[in-house]
Amino acid sequence: MSKLGQKAELAASILTIVAAVLLIGVIVQKYFFSTTAVNQKARMQPDIGSKLNVSDVNFSSQPKTLVLALQTGCHFCNESASFYKRIIENTQNKNVKLIAVLPTSIEKSKAHLNELGLTNLEVRRSPLDSIQVSGTPTTLILMNEKGEITDYWVGKLPSDKETEVINKLNS
Repeated sequence: MSKLGQKAELAASILTIVAAVLLIGVIVQKYFFSTTAVNQKARMQPDIGSKLNVSDVNFSSQPKTLVLALQTGCHFCNESASFYKRIIENTQNKNVKLIAVLPTSIEKSKAHLNELGLTNLEVRRSPLDSIQVSGTPTTLILMNEKGEITDYWVGKLPSDKETEVINKLNS
């Protein structure tokens, strides 16, 4: 092989190694050191004071609104059904609007909620990310006619947090 051929082969080998190292670096950075996924999760948490965007809801009809962000296949949502029943019982004849927001059709959502024994809830269909929710169940309390978020809880709540939610609704 000529000297020129050997130099060309050496240059090609070096370029291949450099390209492979760069590719590995990009993959490692993207999958192991990426903050994009973390930042997206952080953005998906409800912001206290922000207005909740749920279509066809009149927040001014009651001074407080409780929004339950649920999904039909969420076992934590199903396990929390007894808590949601307590909320319904404790807020009857009080100035609290109760809304369940699910990403499935209203008919399917109502059927699922009825199976859980949850009635007396307004049901709305909305993608959960449009209401700043990335995980279910999420419980949101809104105050005033603008529908501004004042408190929220994510996940299946322990009994002390359940009591906190009910107390805030009744205060």
